Amino acid sequence: MKSIFGVVALILCSVLTVADLAFAATDGIYQLTEVTSSEAWDGTDAVLPQAPTADYDAVFGDDAYLTYTLPASFSGFTFYRQPYSQIAVDTNGNIWFGYAGSAYSFSLPLAGKGPVISAWNSDLSSYAAGGVFIQHKSNPERVVIEWQTETFTDEGSTLLNDFEVVLFADGKIRIDYRDFQAGNVKDFGSGISKDDGTHYLSVTTEYGNVYSLAGRYFQFVDVSQPTNNTLSIAFSGTGSGTVTSTPAGIACNTSCDAQFSTGTQVTLHPAPSAYSLFTGWANGACSGTGDCLLTLNTDTTVTAAFDYDATHQVKINDGTNNYYSSIQSAYNAAAGGATLNLWAISYTETLSCNLPISVTLQGGFDSTYSTIVGDTVLDGSLSITDGTVTTDGLTIK
Repeated sequence: MKSIFGVVALILCSVLTVADLAFAATDGIYQLTEVTSSEAWDGTDAVLPQAPTADYDAVFGDDAYLTYTLPASFSGFTFYRQPYSQIAVDTNGNIWFGYAGSAYSFSLPLAGKGPVISAWNSDLSSYAAGGVFIQHKSNPERVVIEWQTETFTDEGSTLLNDFEVVLFADGKIRIDYRDFQAGNVKDFGSGISKDDGTHYLSVTTEYGNVYSLAGRYFQFVDVSQPTNNTLSIAFSGTGSGTVTSTPAGIACNTSCDAQFSTGTQVTLHPAPSAYSLFTGWANGACSGTGDCLLTLNTDTTVTAAFDYDATHQVKINDGTNNYYSSIQSAYNAAAGGATLNLWAISYTETLSCNLPISVTLQGGFDSTYSTIVGDTVLDGSLSITDGTVTTDGLTIK
């Protein structure tokens, strides 16, 4: 009998341990873990009043809130698998996704107001002292939301409590508890929730009332997302070129793709081919004509446009570095004795030389006009009715 009871006890112990670990670890989407102090308190400038900027904002009061637009580097940020570009932060210790307002002492699994991060789910106030501060920081890209707040019951007693939520561009979330001085405390269940009654993780349930967790840090990581994302490169335009990436993975001059670990910062470098120009990025993830820096949190497609450089295909070699889009326009602008440098390409035009001047048509140049690399072809005709024309490296087809 003793051995049977021992086996039963062992089985029950195993079942409880597995269930407890499963619930504590994940809600099927996020995984909750306590992290070491090496993560360090982040904090904000915590200045009131101060004019809001794209990187800094603040609010204070009782049941007050503000909306904050996430920086461009958060373009792939998701919470419970949904992308968000804006959050609402209230003075009761909450960050709302999709709801603009304030609430307190609600049911974490089903608040009825949409997905939420509740760093301290209680009736809080910064009406008499403190405030809520939002600050965008880099290296790594993150937004820090810091509360310096009293409980509503303590309002006016200067018993401030200091805690924060750190949102990372790669989707990681950290809640840090720095210091609690409250005299009257309650915790109605703090953590994160999808607001569907099923998907939520409670720091309170797993580790205790948050006002007892000073100096401790808790991390939420989305373990449901793929560990890799695909970066696809498309090409457009009348020219050609190559796109390469750092870290390595992309190196192509026609449509290609590569996979990178989720959250990887990728730099794309465009390099136009001879006689082409890089004219810009498309598809929203990148813009301008320089290198593109993006954080890969979702499958992403970027289009690189390369166009033929028609405006520089003839150069008058007279020290002025004037460029023209055709041999005829360059000839019409040339002074006597000028040399017209031509690319080693095919020009489709009819060239009429009818000025009383002498010019030289020197063909075969590379796109920088520094080296002779081949012959120039005039796919058309050349007529000379006045003056003198000398050709070198030019074939008339």
